Amino acid sequence: MCTLTWWRESAGSYEVYFNRDERKTRAMAEPPRLREREGVSFLAPIDPDGGGTWMLANERGLLVCLLNRWHEQAEGMMPSRSRGQVVMEMAALENVPAVEERLRLEDLEGVLPFKIVGFDPVGERAWTWNGSELAAERNPELPLYSSSFHYAEVRIARLRRFQELCCSQRMGSNLLGLYHSDTEDNPSPFTPRMLRSDAQTMSRSSVSVRNGNVTWTYLEERPELAGEPRRLEASLRSGEPAERPPGQ
Repeated sequence: MCTLTWWRESAGSYEVYFNRDERKTRAMAEPPRLREREGVSFLAPIDPDGGGTWMLANERGLLVCLLNRWHEQAEGMMPSRSRGQVVMEMAALENVPAVEERLRLEDLEGVLPFKIVGFDPVGERAWTWNGSELAAERNPELPLYSSSFHYAEVRIARLRRFQELCCSQRMGSNLLGLYHSDTEDNPSPFTPRMLRSDAQTMSRSSVSVRNGNVTWTYLEERPELAGEPRRLEASLRSGEPAERPPGQ
């Protein structure tokens, strides 16, 4: 249950927009902050239930996003590792080709179906794991979606709205921001900013990557989407060291 779009305005820079939709019973995620892995600084929120993340961006200009493939998940399948941990292990990688190499070498047996999308200053690429086979998408088309509820209908509704809001005008980051905040005046399972009885949009992220400098705006939604979301900002400059606990 997520929505992903992106925009490239000039060479070497890009913006990514991601709505994370989750069950209301899931623990509140930790907002993005500066972290470090293998000597590389990166920004990422953390899902406390799985210990991983659905989105990260590092000092090298790489950004990785995760969408669950609920409609391909076998009933009763028990994962041996969370999908979010697969993403977290990519935090120190250099670029999109390195993500592909990592996935090709990764033992994904026991990992539930997913789509991972990687971005760097040169371009983007996606990979789909259906539980048994990994397939690459060289030129993924936006927008991308996931949903555990009537996937086909949700995809059609959100694509229609995307075409109404964005494709009828010159594409730009302002229109993508409008799309990700859209409820069509009545939030439902089919709107980009989603609400249903057991789940809702939990956060909206917009991330700008320019020359290795990352700016992350994180909107933490209120229960039932009531009122304005809590707005948080995080940033990362190329080569900036991550925070370390005292004494380390």
